[in-house]
Amino acid sequence: METMHTSESLKAQDTDFENFHYQLEEGEQYQLTDDEIEWLDFIYGKYCIYDHVKENSKLVDGGHIVYTVDIFGMSEALENDGISHKAVMLSDDSALQAIFFYSNQNN
Repeated sequence: METMHTSESLKAQDTDFENFHYQLEEGEQYQLTDDEIEWLDFIYGKYCIYDHVKENSKLVDGGHIVYTVDIFGMSEALENDGISHKAVMLSDDSALQAIFFYSNQNN
């Protein structure tokens, strides 16, 4: 069974030091927050990371969007957008940004 993460479940593990719990494995799942969905809508058609997240996400019960981690695709999309370690225009405070930072192959 795939592991399902939420912003709350990941942030509850934060410390003042390294936060490698954001380094997700291939196939693990993350449920986007409302703010992350707004970010995704805002960057529609502008960045490769949009296409990557949309291609690797599904709509689940309750209208939530769940992203399935694809490390190679994520790393490639971030690199193509010009900032290999984070997503353009996504808040540094978001769990999704931390997932991109810790999980991509370009760090």
